[in-house]
Amino acid sequence: MEKEPKEEELLETEEETEGKEDDSRFDKIYSNIASNRYENLRTSYIENKAKELRKKKR
Repeated sequence: MEKEPKEEELLETEEETEGKEDDSRFDKIYSNIASNRYENLRTSYIENKAKELRKKKR
């Protein structure tokens, strides 16, 4: 005989699931921000090196 979960237990489970979805969404956003920041730093570095090389050729 399985006992049916109480209403309180169902509500707790729903809240936990929603919390995990929110965390996952924020993790994805922060991951994208970090990735974009890294790309910007990398691009800036490459542009600065190219600028230095152009100056040296003159």
